[in-house]
Amino acid sequence: MSLLVALAACEVGEVPVGGTAPDAGGGGGGADGGGGGGGGGAGSLQVTFTTGPTAGGGGQYSPNNIVAVWIEGPGGTFVKTVGRWAGVRKQHLVAWTTAAGAADADAVSGATRTSYTPPLTVTWNLLNRQNTVIPDGTYTVRMELTDLNATTAAQNNQGTFTFVKGPAPQSQTALSNGGFTNVSIQFTP
Repeated sequence: MSLLVALAACEVGEVPVGGTAPDAGGGGGGADGGGGGGGGGAGSLQVTFTTGPTAGGGGQYSPNNIVAVWIEGPGGTFVKTVGRWAGVRKQHLVAWTTAAGAADADAVSGATRTSYTPPLTVTWNLLNRQNTVIPDGTYTVRMELTDLNATTAAQNNQGTFTFVKGPAPQSQTALSNGGFTNVSIQFTP
């Protein structure tokens, strides 16, 4: 019964806080992130990470925080939002809003988080905003967290990690950058 209450409290397309995004914004794929929207066989990317407070021990909403995860292609071009935990105040994810645009509605994964502790996981089916499989190449996973009413991206935690989409699987573990720790990236062609 408590799961039903938690689900009812979420926005449409969300999972309860602390949950995962099974197909973060792809078109109807399965729990493994593959398939859906014409992208069958495209492969998948799974990213798991832990967060922490912004500089100085956290902002006025700490330990409550909001997070966005998105993919950028070569040259920093925006590809797709793959995870967002922000029921309200999403405009304070300044770098993400600048990259994705204020109207971006992809990948609502959960409501505002009440703790930094539980790790987050996103799984992406390698489809861009146009529901097309991305070409092989080097991509950047960008992450942003805020626990305050940030007006500049520099006030927020920002992590960047790269992976190569190609014929070979890729596994990276124990990564850390920009306030994000225990980051693992698993690419499956």
